[in-house]
Amino acid sequence: MHVADYDPAFVDPGHGNSRAGWTSVVVMLVAILLGTLFFFLDMPVLVWASAGLLLVGALLWPILAKAGFGAQGH
Repeated sequence: MHVADYDPAFVDPGHGNSRAGWTSVVVMLVAILLGTLFFFLDMPVLVWASAGLLLVGALLWPILAKAGFGAQGH
């Protein structure tokens, strides 16, 4: 089989390229950014709040995927 004969879906199935995935990753990146800032500013309560937001971001992916925002066709 030649390279031109490959199905693009076979080569790149697009795993994680969904609204659920991107939303989850963005929330987790914001949580890490805020946690780092609050750690630098010596605000331990807000560091822990950022850790909680990180967990929320991790839980968003499967919740949003089950709500229909996950990768379609996989």
